[in-house]
Amino acid sequence: MIAQQDRLESLMKVIKSIKPLVMVVCEVAANLNSLNFVNRFIEGLFFYGALFDFLEECLGCEDEIRTITESMHFGKGISNVVASEGAERVIRHVNINVWRKFFARFGMKETELSMSSLYQAKLVAEKFPCGSGCTFDRDGDSLVIGWKGTPIQSLSSWKFS
Repeated sequence: MIAQQDRLESLMKVIKSIKPLVMVVCEVAANLNSLNFVNRFIEGLFFYGALFDFLEECLGCEDEIRTITESMHFGKGISNVVASEGAERVIRHVNINVWRKFFARFGMKETELSMSSLYQAKLVAEKFPCGSGCTFDRDGDSLVIGWKGTPIQSLSSWKFS
């Protein structure tokens, strides 16, 4: 919705009107919205490269879920990021810094995710065979989940002030 500012602002007004105690945001941790093609391409290369590497390590080559995920989801995403412009480009993920600026306009403050949540995430990942490749870092008060050091998702919590 980042490209549809009017709709996003309307959504934020509705969210604010219901007065939530906290809002949790999970977003892709890559800037796939750059107007500059080269920047968008490089971000997409690292992001999708990490996702393909993750699937290769965690699922077998013949795994049907892997095949569907790579062809339908990743393929469409890559094509959209590198081959579409203007209204045709619907995948417009932005990093947490863009969201910080946007949420600040609505009087929202980022709340700290505790260090125990970081440790808990690491413990859960270690329960899976390929969990050792998962990385967990902090970016300000947010948690950044990655694959072998490449950021994949960010998780943040927000309160209206």
